[in-house]
Amino acid sequence: MKSSALHFSERLSNEFIPYPLLLLADETKEAINNYIHQCEIYLIKNKNQVVGVCAIQEIDTYTIEIKNLAIIKEHRNCGIGSWCIQKVKEIYPAKIVLVGTGDASSSSLRFYKKNGFKPHAIRKDFFLNNYDHPIIENGRQLIDQIVLKNESAKY
Repeated sequence: MKSSALHFSERLSNEFIPYPLLLLADETKEAINNYIHQCEIYLIKNKNQVVGVCAIQEIDTYTIEIKNLAIIKEHRNCGIGSWCIQKVKEIYPAKIVLVGTGDASSSSLRFYKKNGFKPHAIRKDFFLNNYDHPIIENGRQLIDQIVLKNESAKY
């Protein structure tokens, strides 16, 4: 896929929350509602077709967190996720970028490490405390959230 065809939409207002896309990367609408109203939400478009979403929360003056990054199934493994991370770094050039993923989410961990993220912290019992049912990934129940950090910010 040519990256020149990809672009972020204008930042969405918080009145329009693209739940069907966000639910590709998060289990429940309730979990999404815990963070989405503090986020900047962008649709990822390939030409004029929406192919994903990225929700970014400002944590403090120096740090943002990608709270949700989801690409529709037909467009996964085409470089769109990596393009999106680069785009986030362009939009927020002076920020440290964090992202959290499940402790059994091996493909997500590989993806973020490939894109310059390094393990930073563990949010103990995150999935036990934030979801009302077990979340199984790769045959294992998610318990802790692994937080990864990318410090390519230009200060």
